[in-house]
Amino acid sequence: MVRNSDIIEEINDGNLFLRKISKDDIDFFFKSLNEKNLTTYLSLGPLKSIEHSKGLIKNYLRYWDKLLQFNYIVELHNVDLIKIGSISLWNVNWQHKRTQIGVWLIPSFWGKGLGEKSLNLIKKIAFHHLKMNRLEAYIALENQRSVSLFERCGFKKEGILKHYLHFQGKYHDALILSCFK
Repeated sequence: MVRNSDIIEEINDGNLFLRKISKDDIDFFFKSLNEKNLTTYLSLGPLKSIEHSKGLIKNYLRYWDKLLQFNYIVELHNVDLIKIGSISLWNVNWQHKRTQIGVWLIPSFWGKGLGEKSLNLIKKIAFHHLKMNRLEAYIALENQRSVSLFERCGFKKEGILKHYLHFQGKYHDALILSCFK
């Protein structure tokens, strides 16, 4: 199943790059995932300590090695290299050729088209390199900003799962969105 796949560690669209997560991203994850505006609708974060961040990235790298999950850092390469977020393909199912997708960007980079560029790059990886047929996103119903982002990138609404997500001490309904090759 995986034989025909090409695992991509880096891809770019102009000055926007997705690259495989590394141990060098521990501090970036810790600082970013403690920003309140960013973690409002994330199941991930806030991170309790730098050790928590280190363990998270260690797990991500282990999942990558087992071909179960692919986590990327989103970077801008201008004069300086700036880390602006993360995007992931996770819960990869090689038999059924489907995977879930998640993305977050630092709030100061919202509304600049970088989320769309990132999603379109990860779609290339998923469909053309990993040979997936279906991408799925589960987004809190009230997170309209993310829903709109995914819809602009070709994802279609499929349904609602009641009390599917749990974060910040509450259950949230999740909208299922999908995109096909």
